[in-house]
Amino acid sequence: MMLAMDKNKLIGKEGGMPWHIPGEMAYFKSVTMGKPVVMGRKTYDSIGKPLPGRPNLVVTRNAEWSADGVQVYTSLDLAIAGAVEYYDLQASNSDNSTIAHNTAEHTTEPPEVMIIGGAGLCREAMPVTQRIYLTHIDHAYEGDIWFDSFEWNDWQIVSRKDNELDGLKFTYFVLERAA
Repeated sequence: MMLAMDKNKLIGKEGGMPWHIPGEMAYFKSVTMGKPVVMGRKTYDSIGKPLPGRPNLVVTRNAEWSADGVQVYTSLDLAIAGAVEYYDLQASNSDNSTIAHNTAEHTTEPPEVMIIGGAGLCREAMPVTQRIYLTHIDHAYEGDIWFDSFEWNDWQIVSRKDNELDGLKFTYFVLERAA
């Protein structure tokens, strides 16, 4: 899972993000590139187009909904199965079975399926999520969508990178489920 939240677990405002942090989208791209990204239909609508360089899987209850450049699923489970199928195809089309996790390196870790929102999909995915790439913004914003299914005690910090830009402090965390 990958998302950003403020210090009160706020993640959205009126279908968008309540902040703009230069460099955050580049970080998002570097983490998700080449990996299937699973999102709800409202999240897709807020982005407005498929994210290039990665399979876009959209979950919606409306089986008739479609958009160019995305795969549509009617449940999170079906979308995850679609992402696993993507990796299986990549492995069968490759000379070796190692899947690239980003453009710079190969690893033997299991392939990642990136859940990128919205809040309802994140809530539903929380029981099966093993890693979260979290941008934590040390500020309280106004908004209407919270990451209410997240509890710090459920996670251990694997890495953190503290940042400050124009007085705004934010941290890139990589969290893994606590044992």
